Amino acid sequence: MPKLTLLLGRRVMQAYDFKQASIVVGRDEGADVLIDNPSVSRRHAEIRLDESGWVVEDLGSSNGTYFEGQKIAGAQSIGLGDEVGFGKFSIVFGKALGEGEVPVSKPSPMADKPAPTRQPAAPVEGTMHINPHEVKELLKDADRKKRKHFMWESGGERGTHYLTDQPAVLIGTDELCDIQVPRGPKHHVLLITVGGKCEVRYLAMFGSMTVNGRGTKRATLRNGDVVEAGGLKIAFMDDVA
Repeated sequence: MPKLTLLLGRRVMQAYDFKQASIVVGRDEGADVLIDNPSVSRRHAEIRLDESGWVVEDLGSSNGTYFEGQKIAGAQSIGLGDEVGFGKFSIVFGKALGEGEVPVSKPSPMADKPAPTRQPAAPVEGTMHINPHEVKELLKDADRKKRKHFMWESGGERGTHYLTDQPAVLIGTDELCDIQVPRGPKHHVLLITVGGKCEVRYLAMFGSMTVNGRGTKRATLRNGDVVEAGGLKIAFMDDVA
């Protein structure tokens, strides 16, 4: 039976050693793997043992389940060391990692380079000597800047996020958000790529956001659209041909 590790970003949150052949992941208190975050549905996904082996399947969640950077549809086979994503959270299948041990992510189809090493990069001083492979990565990064992304501003701070890196992003002041900002809603603004388009959703029952000055709970964004919600400002940039 599988050992699983729940991660928040690249930080180990909890390790599990299950005995059953069906494991439900979600926000509901009855879930086997409980993730208390509004971007996760109550019954988000199921990891189970089929005749062909272990699979993961999305249970009709609002924001989707991801494997190797792609949103899954139907049952997806998984094996030792595979990682399944639920927004900023993910589960490593097949082994339990110890506290402080950070896994190396498997490369996605959009990346030629393996994920970062286990230790965070230290600040670099002096001259940087770039080898040919690093030059290739820099060129790829320049190309990435032509892809869907948004720039946010809140409380005097600014940042940029590329939706090719993470297609579903929860933004707010709560520490469990994918992007934590100093001012704005606690955890109510979600940007998600659906069918090649970017949607913004205001998840709270009360209140709303504005898109180009018009109040709404949900909207499909176009290039140059500006989203505002309680001190948070987001400018969306679409793909550049």
